[in-house]
Amino acid sequence: MKKFWIKIKLFWAYGFRMDFFNETKLDVIFKFIMALDSHDFKKSYRNYKNSELGKKVLERDTALIDRIRTDNFEPGTFGAEFQTWLRESDGAVDVFSVEYPGAKKSSKLGKFFKETTMQHDLIHFLNGYDTTPAGEVCVLTFDLTKEWRDSYATILFIGLLNCSYNTFRPSKYVPGIGVLKAMKHAPIITFCRLVTESWWRGKRAPRLIDVDWEQYLNVDLQQVKKELLLDDKPKYWSEVGPIYNKARNHYHGNAGNGA
Repeated sequence: MKKFWIKIKLFWAYGFRMDFFNETKLDVIFKFIMALDSHDFKKSYRNYKNSELGKKVLERDTALIDRIRTDNFEPGTFGAEFQTWLRESDGAVDVFSVEYPGAKKSSKLGKFFKETTMQHDLIHFLNGYDTTPAGEVCVLTFDLTKEWRDSYATILFIGLLNCSYNTFRPSKYVPGIGVLKAMKHAPIITFCRLVTESWWRGKRAPRLIDVDWEQYLNVDLQQVKKELLLDDKPKYWSEVGPIYNKARNHYHGNAGNGA
């Protein structure tokens, strides 16, 4: 019952904002995530620290994500390319301090959280998903194929309802691309196709937190993607991502004019 009211509160706070155009505040979203997923998160942590890879990772003095940010790698390798993405991506923020402001980064729990944070970033990076709301829809869906997260499912459900509503709002369509193409990329159609594509990509790939990324640091990125069955680009995302970026810019540029 407690989770039910948390979900209602989340819907009330973001039910008419959680779409392809509006950003949401990370600190607020993370509060909902931890309120809905804290039990499952602790269970995942217990399972991870008892696994062979988990024991290895949690004994490291320096988290791998911190090494990737500072070490030197050969051009074209996984380490070099991921380092560049972390440096240039506007979505790669220190979510550790947002979600666990009082946690010790050096503790085993803190190290585990850094691994889960890196997994989220890796889904963006390996698939080419940007950090816009549309890109986050793909990342959450991809992640859900490996581990159920009540918060992710709730956020996606709210997104589904919101995109259904926005399908009947002209201001939420891509401007200047013609009626037929606009209808092809209507919000509800786009949402469902993005979720479907990212779901099958997630089902095919391994669970990223179970991958020993240290062994891939100096391996060619394309070889890494091939081994993870992610060497092909997501076709629909590649088509619709740029279109919705254009639509978002148009929407915010006209927000003051009632669009």
